[in-house]
Amino acid sequence: MRAGFVAGGLMALMDAGINSFDYGLAVSASVPSLAYFKAGQRRDMEWVWRHELDTAYLVQYKNYPAASLALSEDRPILNIDYLVDEVFQKKYPLSRKQLQENPMQALFAATDLKQRELTLFSADHPDIYSVFKAAMAVPGCYLGTVRVDQQECVDGGLINFLPLDRLLRFPVDRVLVFLTRPLGTGHMLPGFLEKGLFYRFFAKNEWMFAKLQETEQNYTQTVSTLQTHCEQQPDRVMIIAPEKRLPVRFISRNKKRINRTIDIGYEQVREQEDAIRKFLQARSALRHDSGA
Repeated sequence: MRAGFVAGGLMALMDAGINSFDYGLAVSASVPSLAYFKAGQRRDMEWVWRHELDTAYLVQYKNYPAASLALSEDRPILNIDYLVDEVFQKKYPLSRKQLQENPMQALFAATDLKQRELTLFSADHPDIYSVFKAAMAVPGCYLGTVRVDQQECVDGGLINFLPLDRLLRFPVDRVLVFLTRPLGTGHMLPGFLEKGLFYRFFAKNEWMFAKLQETEQNYTQTVSTLQTHCEQQPDRVMIIAPEKRLPVRFISRNKKRINRTIDIGYEQVREQEDAIRKFLQARSALRHDSGA
């Protein structure tokens, strides 16, 4: 639910007419938001975040015992199948035409369980809704894997919360980064609730918990590197992050907290709109001077 901050920020960019990016890369719950951003479906993005995520259809606390004790694979605490099949695909379907018209290359991260590595899918993927499921299949909350292109996948956040290294493999001259944690935030390893939900996956994949610890360490190192770049090369990296911990952390049915999280992201981008515009205009000038 922290990804509501990113959704709010993206909506603010759209309202400001700041939507010309060459590449976009999203992880976990920010994947559908990036897809709606690329398609220009700002209203759909907002309606999903404000009206569809706080329901008992999606967040099913009653299933916690079954999910954590591995009594049933049909009773998830986070019903991603409902979210994708009913909400994204039927109520607020993506416009394929608008996705194709935007030249931005959108990339969606997921974890390939067999290879134990991050894999990226394009917004042009013919089965975009399965990609959504794969990207958001949080181990334990979603009681299975999602098959995409012969890969068994779960949430990309298991492997990498902030895959900056993958983005930098493309010809980018600067990066605008959205974080859902305040700068300087320490490790956020799974709490009691999360551990209970993850137990079933850990029992079958013992490497996962160690991987989560490694992922947290890598995230901290990447953010530190980004901050250094911001200080030394402010024309190359810009970070949008909440000033303090967001009202929601993991999953929630608290509509007020979810909406406040969205509002914080929106307000923060609007407050920095001039700085963001200047940052991106400098990029355009740099490209023109270099003949790129």
